[in-house]
Amino acid sequence: MSKTIEPFEHRPSLQLVAAVPSLRRRPAPPPRMPFWIDGPAQANEVLYAYERSGGVWTSDDAMVMLRRRTAQPLSLLARWIVDALVVSVAWRGDYLLPVFQFDLANATVRRPVFEVLEALDGTLKDLELARWFGAPNVLLGGAAPVDAIELDPRAVVAAAAERRRNDDGPPM
Repeated sequence: MSKTIEPFEHRPSLQLVAAVPSLRRRPAPPPRMPFWIDGPAQANEVLYAYERSGGVWTSDDAMVMLRRRTAQPLSLLARWIVDALVVSVAWRGDYLLPVFQFDLANATVRRPVFEVLEALDGTLKDLELARWFGAPNVLLGGAAPVDAIELDPRAVVAAAAERRRNDDGPPM
């Protein structure tokens, strides 16, 4: 029996190809190159950090996933972006969304990511927020929150709360 291909998969299923005896096996395509953001080098460093955790999607990619959940994927995604319920970076008239934050099975934002965003409470936006998730963090033993969230989500929430406290301090 062959695997059902989900609409948000971008590569052909190797099981499906193997199930068709008349097709020759082709070498796997090279990994998709990450996007390149024109501008500060930090933006591209962030994108490379996200490659370790599944890469980034454009808003169109995210809407393909959301179609399984709602008839209005654009409205839902726009609300998530405007309300800062997801990590997103504006790029050439589109948005880039790190894949790590999505629960693909349920087409939702993963609970630990939501808790981190709630702890930050809007202190970081857009590229600053994406950089915070992708940069090494002293409170996490030098790990980036994007990497640490799988192993210790509570520590990442605590690091986010500490970041917020530092931003809420008295003006200097």
